[in-house]
Amino acid sequence: MSYTVTPFEVTSKVLPKPVAVHFVHLMPGISTRHSDTMDCIFRVNGQRVLVAIPGSTLTELRRTENKYLTDQQLVDLAAVFLRRNLRDGYDDVVTPGRVAEGNFSWQRALWEGLDSTQAELLLSDGDVRALAKELGYL
Repeated sequence: MSYTVTPFEVTSKVLPKPVAVHFVHLMPGISTRHSDTMDCIFRVNGQRVLVAIPGSTLTELRRTENKYLTDQQLVDLAAVFLRRNLRDGYDDVVTPGRVAEGNFSWQRALWEGLDSTQAELLLSDGDVRALAKELGYL
């Protein structure tokens, strides 16, 4: 399937220049990370960044509210979440083997091309619901 996310640039508070963001793909996290998530993969200045949407939230939305978010809607949620976190800062970024010391170190690694092989942004149940409502999906 093909999903549409127009590449975009984000100006961050901690970086000297805007960063370029490109959507790569959406896939179930269980297949590669043994995680109950839907994973949206982006490239931020060429570095891989994963935005994980919890499967438990999607199941709860289907079960209790009879709301089914499409793949395109999940990608849209992830793109908005990533854009805002790059712009505003995010303190709970996870990188392989450690929890980052905040957004500054993660963004600095992206900017300087350091080996931040993959960064993960984890949406909470509240994040998914709030973004879905804001975008008119709920």
